[in-house]
Amino acid sequence: MKIEQQDLGDRQVQLTVEVPGEQLDAAMQTAARRLSSKTKIAGFRPGKAPYKMVVQRYGEEAVFEEALDALGQEVYRKALEEAGLEPFAPGALNEIVSRQPLMLRYTVPLAPQVELGAYQDVRLDFEPPQVSDEAGDLMVEELRQRRALIEPVQRPAADTDVILLDVSGRLHEPLENGETTLADEKGVAVLVEERTNWPVPGIAKHLRGLSAGDDVDIEHTFPDDYATEALRGRKATFHLHCVEVRSRTLPAMTDELAREMGDFADLMDLKLKIRKELLQQATREAESGYAQRAIEALVATATFQYPPIMVRDELDQLVRDLDRRLQSQRLTLADYLKIEKKTEDDIRKELEPRAVERVHRALALGKLAEVEQIEVEQGEVDGELERLTVALQASRETLRKALDNPSGRRTLALDLLTEKAIRRVVAIARGEPDQPSSAAAQELHPGDSPAADQPQE
Repeated sequence: MKIEQQDLGDRQVQLTVEVPGEQLDAAMQTAARRLSSKTKIAGFRPGKAPYKMVVQRYGEEAVFEEALDALGQEVYRKALEEAGLEPFAPGALNEIVSRQPLMLRYTVPLAPQVELGAYQDVRLDFEPPQVSDEAGDLMVEELRQRRALIEPVQRPAADTDVILLDVSGRLHEPLENGETTLADEKGVAVLVEERTNWPVPGIAKHLRGLSAGDDVDIEHTFPDDYATEALRGRKATFHLHCVEVRSRTLPAMTDELAREMGDFADLMDLKLKIRKELLQQATREAESGYAQRAIEALVATATFQYPPIMVRDELDQLVRDLDRRLQSQRLTLADYLKIEKKTEDDIRKELEPRAVERVHRALALGKLAEVEQIEVEQGEVDGELERLTVALQASRETLRKALDNPSGRRTLALDLLTEKAIRRVVAIARGEPDQPSSAAAQELHPGDSPAADQPQE
């Protein structure tokens, strides 16, 4: 087998392989037998028809295409062995250069190469978060609002009342997909106050004075800066039917009310514990943000060479994630593309910078784990498996079955390795290389894993 090898750059190698004639002939004979076994040829048992009869029945091109499926893979495997190449991901048969002799051209993705710069010199300031008295008071007030006494009343609606509405909304002109319905809701509770912006901004002025049984139509034009691009500048009519008016009475904020809200001794205890909880939340967010900055600083020191398939794979995952989010909103990706007047290629171009960022982060973290000799012991994987199964008691056995296998344990090990790598990055950025920070992996994207620096199976 003759092989011509060419470096394409970007960690890709092109292999042009001349397939021996006898190997092609054998593959064509095998393909003909497979085809003859699928359809009965008069006078012959399935799979026993002569080669010429099969070619006459299906055509030589069909036999060749059937042969190429298996032959292409076999040639690729042998070519990799003879060329001494270890692919990072599945290769691709790009071209049939010639038929006589048969010459096949493949692209082979190689493992990425990453060089880290002076990452040990990176230092970032950390600002401890602060929680103001106003933030605590707002949370206490929100808790009080939730304890409001709501009762039906026989009078027109006023500020702070709650109105039970049936709401329907229709566009004057249909969207690209022919849809005109914007809303069709029954028995929606709407608070009469200036901040209420559903179904349209400024709805409060239309709600004041409504009584049970009243109807009102609202003409609305969506502004040019509206969040949903497809609705910008479009006109719609919303019909509101008032089912019921309810008064809303707030309780006084007392020690007794505080005790009713939970495990609080009095109002002061409630305020102190809320402030502590807010501070803990702010600290988690600050540490998460710091970890992200530290990773970005690590990436900035690095240089990368990797095959384009890595970005394509990330783009595939991002598109799948978008599709799942749309399905949760009762939309399909096709619907979204029609509404936004975009193609899937447009979406992929928009997402490409994020995909590249995820690849860089994953590669940098993977290289850091290698350079810093960060490892995960099997005992740590056991502990993580136990922690997860205990935390999710309701589905403990199902989760254990899903994770306690070679593939699941490998995933857990890679997740733990990622967390360790991030802790190391944060510790270095804080100038504490010997005392890793507790700010572990927070809000990372699925691609941010040292696993991306390893060959795919």
